[in-house]
Amino acid sequence: MKIFGRGKAARPRISVTVVTQDQDHALEGLLANVESFAHEIVVVDGGSKDGTERVARSHPLVRYFQHPWDGHYGKQKNRSFERATGDWILHLDTDERVGEKLVSALPSLCTSRFQEFYRIPMYWLASESPLLYVKSPKHYPCTVPRLFRNVPEFRYEEDGHPVHVSFSKPVRRRMKKLRGMHLFHYVLAWLTRDELRAKVASYAASEPGSEETNAAYYLWWEHPHELLAPDELPHGARAKARA
Repeated sequence: MKIFGRGKAARPRISVTVVTQDQDHALEGLLANVESFAHEIVVVDGGSKDGTERVARSHPLVRYFQHPWDGHYGKQKNRSFERATGDWILHLDTDERVGEKLVSALPSLCTSRFQEFYRIPMYWLASESPLLYVKSPKHYPCTVPRLFRNVPEFRYEEDGHPVHVSFSKPVRRRMKKLRGMHLFHYVLAWLTRDELRAKVASYAASEPGSEETNAAYYLWWEHPHELLAPDELPHGARAKARA
């Protein structure tokens, strides 16, 4: 059931886009997290061998596409944007979830006459039970460019870094930072420390020179930090707890 009210202005057409590969369980959770507000969910699969295609095709809001993974995150993400038909795009990774406060704010954010691109604060979760995020100079506050009008100029640069991708400087100047509403990033909570070390090594192999940045984000326990409880929950968490 859609959570937005009646009327065209109260129901922005939001395309949730995601690129994935061999993340069927994480994708299933993401679909449940966004299905109440998404106009459609565009899934671009880089060549999964698990149940990703089955999970995607079984959901009525998903439009599923396959495109072989070529190692460049920006190019793959742009392919998902190009398939989106909504007025706005909310781009997520399979290990991310939308918070309650952001969901509540989406109707007003996406009907604004003055804003067209938002950077959203993100909680990097180190623990799922209890729910704890990492506070450090890298992890929080950390805002990510994820919610924007579906227009051709809002695309990742494809001639730069393949892992730590970015939008062009003119586009970045048009972004507005949000406050008090969040995305939740579960990668630190879901992977073991050995798996996180392997991720750091993999990113460094794909993008030489990124070692220090990768370690700062993913090897969080090796750097000064605090673990704190977030001031909201992921969307749908309360209903799940009651079930």
